[in-house]
Amino acid sequence: MQSEQSGCESLRTKPVPAWGLQALLAVVLCVPSAYAQNACPAPAAWQAASLAQLAGWSEACDDNAFFHAHRGAQLLAQGQTEAAAVALEKALLLNPDLPGAQLDYAQALAQIGLKGSARAILNEVLQRPDIQPGLKAQLSPAQSASQSAAQSTMQGTAQGTALPWQWNSLLQTAYGRESNLNSATYTDSLTLYLSNGPVTLGLTDNAKPVAGDAFKTTAAVQGHLKGAEGQELSVNVALASKTGAASVGGNNRTAEGAVKYSLPMLAGNASGVWQMAAGGTQFWLGNQTAYQDQGLQLKFAWDTLGAACKWAPAIGRIDQKFPQSASLNGVYTYGRMDWVCSSGQNRETHVALGGGQDKAQDTSRPGGNRTRTDLLVRHEQIVNTPAWPVASGQLSAWLRYAHSQDKLAYSDLLGDLKSDTHRTDMGLGYWVPVAKQWSAGINLEATSQRSNNTLFNLRNSSVYVGARWASD
Repeated sequence: MQSEQSGCESLRTKPVPAWGLQALLAVVLCVPSAYAQNACPAPAAWQAASLAQLAGWSEACDDNAFFHAHRGAQLLAQGQTEAAAVALEKALLLNPDLPGAQLDYAQALAQIGLKGSARAILNEVLQRPDIQPGLKAQLSPAQSASQSAAQSTMQGTAQGTALPWQWNSLLQTAYGRESNLNSATYTDSLTLYLSNGPVTLGLTDNAKPVAGDAFKTTAAVQGHLKGAEGQELSVNVALASKTGAASVGGNNRTAEGAVKYSLPMLAGNASGVWQMAAGGTQFWLGNQTAYQDQGLQLKFAWDTLGAACKWAPAIGRIDQKFPQSASLNGVYTYGRMDWVCSSGQNRETHVALGGGQDKAQDTSRPGGNRTRTDLLVRHEQIVNTPAWPVASGQLSAWLRYAHSQDKLAYSDLLGDLKSDTHRTDMGLGYWVPVAKQWSAGINLEATSQRSNNTLFNLRNSSVYVGARWASD
């Protein structure tokens, strides 16, 4: 008990760096030893410990809110914002009445980009009757400046003043290997129904899957322009290419662009946002345009106060064109429901279920009209590895499933065969920060397409490792 009290006294008398006034507040408010586990070191030991040592004590101090508050403050000071948010969130779950941890958590949220949540926490701390007058005086100007800036922005918009765009960008390059680089049909033969009976043809070697290496490069830019009463205009542009596969015809490029307008709506304890989007895609295989589309979508994103999940119904239309084979052109109209669920600040799961009809623009299109069902599941989270902090990073896992069914026979040469196709895409990615704005990572993907029409049978697996740069 004596040593623990001495540790608390030393924390009170040590000079506090400029960045640590809020960060060390949780440590200053030391508690009696009854709150600490026997195996958890005294607070005096925390002060002198490195991040690696603190990580090693995490299990022993698992129920000690003050330990997690101190560790979160140290992580925040070292620029490990996501890991700091996790530690500080745990401290507040164990003891919500820690003003120092609240302030550090607000700082972490602001750096992550959740500035609204950060301001709300800061305002809550300022309303506490036990907040030190000196600290309150320090924090109040910052809170007022933040609110004034927000008000000035809103007033400027209302008066027609042009607001600056906020831009984010990403550049990623990776090298890897695929088992079916040329996206060939995964079958050895094809049966044709001719006038004199069925004939089975073997496929030539150049029509079969070819494994090979390739480079993938992606560049993306996103801009946001906020207006009065929460309105927002956003622009997204992305370019992707796969090169190095010219010998098997696998080189391709994709360009995508979209413009989205958002209009908030309020209703009691719930709120929502109308989102209207227009966009398009163009795909080149080699030097020729193989596919292009343009579409419109209307979505309403509904958010109930306190709910862990947000849901958003949407309807849309996509005009699809195949310049090299115009008979394949069609118009896809669909409905879709999205659910986005968050558990903590560093974990999110997105589920989307949709379906619709792809109507042929040409009555001679193989298969005629077709129905389609789509399912998407995507999970992202920040992974912390206390035993090996350098390996902490972002984990992404995704699953896409699509089922399409033709209304008419695909071709007289294939008999009375109405194509029924199931496609599954799975992926796993892990990216670790290696420097400011830089990450290194690996992506694993697998594709399986099964159909009663053997022309559409497809399998591919790939592994790519690379580097990513993202602006703040």
